Amino acid sequence: MKIGNRIKELRTKRGLTQEALASALGVTPQTVSKWECEVNFPDVALLPDISVFFGVSIDSLFSMTRADKFERIENRIKEAGLLDDDEVKQIEGILKDSSSDGEGRGAALTLLSKLYNHQADVCRKIASEYAKDAVESSDVTSDSFAELSKSLEGALRGVIGKSHRDIISFLKSYVGRDPECADACAMLIDNLIADFRYDEAALWTSHLEKIDATFRPLGYRYTIATIQGKEEVAAAAIAVLANGFADDPEALMLLADIYFERADYEKAIGACRRAEERYGDPKPVKPLLIAAHISELIGNTSDAAQYYREALRVLKEDWGVVSGERVDAIRREIKKLSTAE
Repeated sequence: MKIGNRIKELRTKRGLTQEALASALGVTPQTVSKWECEVNFPDVALLPDISVFFGVSIDSLFSMTRADKFERIENRIKEAGLLDDDEVKQIEGILKDSSSDGEGRGAALTLLSKLYNHQADVCRKIASEYAKDAVESSDVTSDSFAELSKSLEGALRGVIGKSHRDIISFLKSYVGRDPECADACAMLIDNLIADFRYDEAALWTSHLEKIDATFRPLGYRYTIATIQGKEEVAAAAIAVLANGFADDPEALMLLADIYFERADYEKAIGACRRAEERYGDPKPVKPLLIAAHISELIGNTSDAAQYYREALRVLKEDWGVVSGERVDAIRREIKKLSTAE
């Protein structure tokens, strides 16, 4: 039995309405309805409250299929700060057991990578705060600035610092074995562009156009044309994106990035808003957060705060997320904006 069905069963046995359960848990009735209809999964931080409310153990709330287990782990990784060693070992053990057979192996290994990338990202954030303090100290050294650059993934001088030759070599070999893999080809183009190998990137973009019917090749055409000063080609790519993919929210988010690069901030915000409207339920908060960042950049702090508040609403109503690092980070941004005003 999935958790949504289990919650519905426990609620009806208690004779409760969705509104009463929602009030007890501090969420909206729509959120409870989406749980019970299996539209989305309760925020992991709410599971203890749900189990206490119904007087059952967390594990008894649902029978854990492999997919459910993976979803629970992914939500935990997404919402957590730095996980302690015991929890990392517990998650690692579950995923390594799941990666030992053919079915689910890829998903388990991807989650293992996501786990350690998450830990690395959080550690990098912690490192950046120490590095920022270090460069403000009276005994600052060049080494302090090097650590700041590393922690914030800043630019490094010289070929060794900038080269992506190892991953380029790996991806060329991979695409050679599987020429229909659009994701590998796109990653290869990204790294060629990062290494200033634009002619090669253009050739691989031509290959990508043959295997990928989405807006993605247009994005690379725009990027390469802009770098090479071919404004007419870049403008044509923008026009096709804006007109040919007007109902594709991901294409609109790429368009927002392009407008931002061109310092056309109002158009960038508009593209984010159109994307947000076109995403299906549950909606992502990314368009609202980007709109907030751009609004803050151009000094529209009231608009930025409103976009952040909308993002909190979407997290709560569409995802059932009322706590965790994402929520805390947005609340910190709202507080910072109110202080600035």
